[in-house]
Amino acid sequence: MGFTKDMLDKAEPYLEAQTKSPFMQEMIAGTLDQQRLVYWVKVDYPYLINFSRILALGVLRAPDFDSMRTVQRYLNYIVDEEMESHGRFAASVGITQAELEAQRMGPTKHSYAQHEFASASKGELAEILTAITPCLVGWQILSKRILKDHQISDDNPYAWWFRTYGSDAGLDGHVVALLELLDRLVEGCSPARRENLERIFLTSEYFETVAWKAYYTMEQWPTPAEIEASYR
Repeated sequence: MGFTKDMLDKAEPYLEAQTKSPFMQEMIAGTLDQQRLVYWVKVDYPYLINFSRILALGVLRAPDFDSMRTVQRYLNYIVDEEMESHGRFAASVGITQAELEAQRMGPTKHSYAQHEFASASKGELAEILTAITPCLVGWQILSKRILKDHQISDDNPYAWWFRTYGSDAGLDGHVVALLELLDRLVEGCSPARRENLERIFLTSEYFETVAWKAYYTMEQWPTPAEIEASYR
């Protein structure tokens, strides 16, 4: 079994939990409070900046030109298309580009980004791609399943979101190319390294899953007084 197939099989319970999250269920129904999506855009933008830096590190550590080009093309997609999409939505609700760039990630999103960056910083391209794979495939897999299993009406205010992640041929191409690249990189690696890669992947998958609760509750950094009160 290929590494990515094995990892996605192990991710299945997490993906099921993500699908059942209140955030996703209310998006499917079209009833999600827009402020929750606004929160997601605000904390996801600085996350994508960090994500882009990780991809740039992947370009640097690519073992050959074809691998470099595969990672670079996805980096271009993130910067030129996904982040632009975030910016357009933010502008539509009165959030400026400067505000997006100055936004602080929430605690869960910050921990997720730090795990990805730490895993990438001390690894090679295989570790870099493994750390970001749950983000790379997560929303795409969920959106494709939802479009297949649910009738998303044209008047659903989040229909655009499902189409963006579930029906974008360009994104599909990037995902396939990166998963194939990761499988080639992992092929023949030692059992110990493969075990470490699995640990990296499942940690990222955990954060990808619990982030849905953070988006829904619009998680904020607690004050010292709030932390102290939680001890009681």
